[in-house]
Amino acid sequence: MKRQKLIDEVLAAPPGGEGAARDAALRAWELLARHLSPLIGETALCAMYARARHVTFPDMQPIPVMRDLRSAALLLDQLATQLAAMEPPAADTFNRAMLQSFTRLLSGLIGEALTVRLMNTAWAERSGGKST
Repeated sequence: MKRQKLIDEVLAAPPGGEGAARDAALRAWELLARHLSPLIGETALCAMYARARHVTFPDMQPIPVMRDLRSAALLLDQLATQLAAMEPPAADTFNRAMLQSFTRLLSGLIGEALTVRLMNTAWAERSGGKST
C-alpha cells in the first residue's frame, strides 16, 4: 500500500539515535499539518487526530488537553510531550499507529489517491533529501 510505504520512508531510522527518531516523528506530523491545515482547517485537523487516537488506542486514558486542541501548534506540543514520556520503541509504535490511523481516516474522507498525493507532497524531502 502506498500510504504505508510513505509512512515507512518518512519514519526511517535517521542517524542520531532516539532523539533523532523522535524529531523525525514530530517533523512528519508538522509537515503533514502544514499541508493539510489550509485545506481542512486546524480544528478539523485536531479533531481527526483525536479521532485517530481514540480509534487506535481506545483503552488509553484520555489526555485532558485533547478536548482543548484547536491548533496544530498545540497538537504538536502535546504529541512531543507524549512521545518524550514514552520509551523509544513504544514511542515509535505509537507514532506509526497514529500516522496509519490518521491517514486511513483522511483517505476515507478525501480518497486514497488524494491522500497519497498530499502525503507525498508534505513529505517530499525525506531519507536524506530524496524525493519520491
